[in-house]
Amino acid sequence: MTKKNKENMSGVRQRILATAKDLFVHQGYKKTTIRQIVEESGVLTGSIYYFFKNKEDIFQSLVLSLFCQCNYLIGEHFHDESSAFRYAALCQVEFEAVRMNELVRETYYEGYTSPVIFEKITNHLTEMTIQIFGDSLTLSREDVFLRSLLIKGAMRSYVIQFGFSTSVDAGRYSEICLRTALELLGVGCNETDAVLERLRERLPEIRDIVNTIIHQQ
Repeated sequence: MTKKNKENMSGVRQRILATAKDLFVHQGYKKTTIRQIVEESGVLTGSIYYFFKNKEDIFQSLVLSLFCQCNYLIGEHFHDESSAFRYAALCQVEFEAVRMNELVRETYYEGYTSPVIFEKITNHLTEMTIQIFGDSLTLSREDVFLRSLLIKGAMRSYVIQFGFSTSVDAGRYSEICLRTALELLGVGCNETDAVLERLRERLPEIRDIVNTIIHQQ
C-alpha cells in the first residue's frame, strides 16, 4: 500500500470515529446505530466493517483515542505540574465529563459494562500511569494494573451512583477516589493533600479540557 493510500485509509477511519463520537455525545451510545454512522459519515458500510467489527469495536477505539487526546492535553496544560498532579488531572477529566453531560455518562456506563472494553481501558490507564510517573514509580506493571483495575472500578461506581435514589456528593466521592488512587501509587499524604488543593485551584482549566474533548471533531 502506498503512502497516499495509507493516509486516505487513516482519514476514512478518523471520519468514522469522529462521526461516532458526535452521535454518542448528542444521542447516547444505545440510540446510535451503524446505519446512522454510515449516513452521517458518508462512508460505505463495507468500509466501516473493514476497520471495525461492530459498534462496540468503534466505541472501544474511540475511548482509547480520547484517552490519548486527554493525556496530550493534560501534558500541554500542566507541563509545569508534578507527575502526581497530572495523573490526578487525568482522572478528574473523566469525573467532570461524567458529571457535566448525561449522555457522556451513559456512554461511559456502556464502556464500563463491557468486559472487553473495561479491560482495554484498564490496560490503557496502566500504560499511561507508567508513562506519567516514569522511574519514580517503583511498582511492577502487574501491580500497576491491579491498582488501575481498582481505580477504574471506583470510577465505574461514580458513574452508576448518578442513578441512585439516595443523593451522593459527587465532588466528595471523586476526592476520596483520587486520594485513594494516589496513595495506592505510592504518593505520600502531604503530597496528595497538595495535589488535591492544586487540583481545586485549576479546576476551570480541567473543565475547559473536558469541553474540548467532547466537542472537538
